[in-house]
Amino acid sequence: MLLVAAPAAAVPAPSAPSGAPARKGERPLTLFYGDTYCFGVVIPEGWVADDTSGMGAKIRVVFYPRGQNWSTATTVMYVNPIHQPAGAVRSLAQTIDHDVAEFRKHAPQGSVTPAPAIRTRSGQLGQVRYFAADGDRPTEAVAYLEEKDLVNLIVLSSRQPDAFQHALGAFHDLVFQYRYVGGNLRTPTAPADPAR
Repeated sequence: MLLVAAPAAAVPAPSAPSGAPARKGERPLTLFYGDTYCFGVVIPEGWVADDTSGMGAKIRVVFYPRGQNWSTATTVMYVNPIHQPAGAVRSLAQTIDHDVAEFRKHAPQGSVTPAPAIRTRSGQLGQVRYFAADGDRPTEAVAYLEEKDLVNLIVLSSRQPDAFQHALGAFHDLVFQYRYVGGNLRTPTAPADPAR
């Protein structure tokens, strides 16, 4: 669930959560609720957030350049919480190793390169990997952010290496502005109407 005062599908310039106005030149934090968690991001300049288009692929929220759409954009980003397996909690390193192993199954000629970690505004360190399915120039970057009950993946994916390089600034901005609110939360609902 997206918590902004704007339509859920494509949110080019959301109002600040809870009606709090953003200061001039400041972009608001937009909160996204899952089944048991909440995280916030600041939408990069020139991009829109969409919390419906990725649901078929079980992706919580997707981003694409303004004027484009999720299914046809050359370059997209998304945030995807990966819950820890019941009874088999993986460390962050194990989660990354598992992700890399899955990638290698589908792209045996591919390459995975460690990239410099990105520190979020709140000081959390996101471990970053670049992926190249053909083993040449990367077209995907993943930042792994460890939380108590899950690992949030922030992903930049492009069909073209040059477009990937061009979007790295927006990816770094998205990771830097990421903020985890908490787990084991109940999604807020409207209070019951006493007149009913």
